[in-house]
Amino acid sequence: MNSPETIAAISSAVGAAGRMIVRISGAQAHHIARDLTEIHTIEPGMALSCNLWPGVRCWAYGFSAPRSYTGEDLVEFHIPGNPVLARMILDEVVRSGARQAEAGEFTARAYFNGRMDLTQAEGVAATIAAQSEREARAARQLLAGELARRLSPVTDSVAQALALVEVGIDFTDEDITFISADQVRQRCDQALNDLRALIHDSPRFERLAHEPRIVLVGRPNAGKSTLLNALAGTHRAVVSDVAGTTRDAIWAEVRLKRGTVRIVDVAGLEDTADGEIPRQMREQALRELHAADLVVVVQDVTAGAKPLDMPRLPDLVVKSKVDLQKDVDGVSAITGEGMDDLRARLDELAFGPDGGGAGLALNARHVRAIEQATDALGRVTSAIDAGSEVVALELREALDALGGIVGAVSPDDLLGRIFSEFCIGK
Repeated sequence: MNSPETIAAISSAVGAAGRMIVRISGAQAHHIARDLTEIHTIEPGMALSCNLWPGVRCWAYGFSAPRSYTGEDLVEFHIPGNPVLARMILDEVVRSGARQAEAGEFTARAYFNGRMDLTQAEGVAATIAAQSEREARAARQLLAGELARRLSPVTDSVAQALALVEVGIDFTDEDITFISADQVRQRCDQALNDLRALIHDSPRFERLAHEPRIVLVGRPNAGKSTLLNALAGTHRAVVSDVAGTTRDAIWAEVRLKRGTVRIVDVAGLEDTADGEIPRQMREQALRELHAADLVVVVQDVTAGAKPLDMPRLPDLVVKSKVDLQKDVDGVSAITGEGMDDLRARLDELAFGPDGGGAGLALNARHVRAIEQATDALGRVTSAIDAGSEVVALELREALDALGGIVGAVSPDDLLGRIFSEFCIGK
């Protein structure tokens, strides 16, 4: 694809910044850049300081097809970070013959021009949208082509099996065997194992974007509310020496090292809940326990460690109020003792071991396509006795599903949905 239209957009974030970028891509990109500046020629990889208007200097970066982000002639104006100035320059570029780019159009052109596969294009969008270290790391893996690399051996094996089966169909009148039934089974079994391992080992982008929910549970007056306030850095929950102050679920967003979690403080759990209000308080606490990603039991060191009647095992037990008792490991929300260690432990529970985390992640489209491929491969074994034509049909369905992940076979409506989610200028 080499579109006859030249497109332009502001390719930096909305709002004031140290620098902003106006990007132009297409056959007229270099011509427009020369008209707007005193630049007489633009060489590939050239970076020149130039005047756009009197008193307005910028850096112009030139790229020539196919060695550019979009695979087309491309120019970027890097200007002082004033949104009004960027808008004025874009208007001039449009008046000079370019068209305002649509959402995701730069990356779409990069895909259609073979500069990246579809998973890498999705990696661009995921990088922009990342809200945590884990999301950013997973997005970088997509952008680097890691998913395509992982799928390549499986795709090649299935494609080779399909080719040999189809050649065998063409030579049915000849006494020649290009691939045996056992070899087809072996290839399918190996492909299934690889795809299932990929699904098992790769978290979902949707889960990475999910804010882990951590519930603090304990007996009344165990120090849960004080601990919540200390973690949140604000007085989110009412604190009192009177047991039973917390009656409803109170939450706060807490920023940890690698992301944000939602910590919920619930009413203290009593052994018995006599009366309508205590009963409702306990039911609310139990609902939060069932919905939680992680459960942290808070134990008051001055009150012993009598076990709680809970519907699930805790992920962490925290001894609180250690400022009131010597030689006990735990935390004090009053003095801050042990709070750094608690934050580190919560970060590890919520986001995995430090240094690990999300590597490659899959989105819903990837998972759906892999499941379609595994379903088709699983049907191959039972189809072998039905004849080579049926085997070839199932192998073709598996190959089409895998090819659709990287964009080898993607209908226009799918591509439209993917690129429409991008922001303007990307």
